[in-house]
Amino acid sequence: MPTSTNDADRVTAWAAILGGLFAYLNVGFMLMVTRGDMAVTLQGATMLSLPAEARQYFRLSMSADILGFYLPLLVIGGYLWSRFRDQAGALGDMAALAITTYVVLGVVGAGLQLSLLNPLAELHAAGDAAAKTAAETAWTTIAIGSQRGLWWCEGPVVLFWGLVVGGHLKRAGWSASIRVPLSVVGWCFGLYFLSGFFQALEILSYALLVFVVLLFPLWMVMFGVQLRRRARLAPLSA
Repeated sequence: MPTSTNDADRVTAWAAILGGLFAYLNVGFMLMVTRGDMAVTLQGATMLSLPAEARQYFRLSMSADILGFYLPLLVIGGYLWSRFRDQAGALGDMAALAITTYVVLGVVGAGLQLSLLNPLAELHAAGDAAAKTAAETAWTTIAIGSQRGLWWCEGPVVLFWGLVVGGHLKRAGWSASIRVPLSVVGWCFGLYFLSGFFQALEILSYALLVFVVLLFPLWMVMFGVQLRRRARLAPLSA
């Protein structure tokens, strides 16, 4: 197998494995801040009143989010697109654009919250009542826009990418242990998007979100491990 292919396999495998680990770090840091109640992150008064240590855990969570759930998907998506583009044709190109859109939406949402929490908290601590209210409103707007706007819009693009890629992984001989979790993740993203239209389905939305943040990193780790194993034996079929 050509060295360039070996290099691409190794880089992609390690990006997937490390991405999965960072994604779980994101979950861990977030639990340290919210104690399992994600609604806390949307409350300006609560978030801006957090002690410095708790705010740092939130910022670490957003950093791990970028390094876990998002940037590694550029590597994984690019790798799979390069392997399957001859077969996938236009659908493969659309899938590559879809996963790129997912990454952009995610990084922008996490980056906004990462960069603005401390400045708004400082304004909140030092300002008068009007400044506190303005800072709280600003944070709530940013958090809702990120989590229920940008991140919510990830649903359709991940569903599309998962369905296209899952079909080609099957034809390339990848095991069900890789294909099925990816399809489940895609459908959960899609259902999360649909449930967001209905206030009565908020509990379902939360359950889907929890399932995704636990299963998606696991899929990334399993994909990376299996890619390293397959790379020792033969190139990925295309």
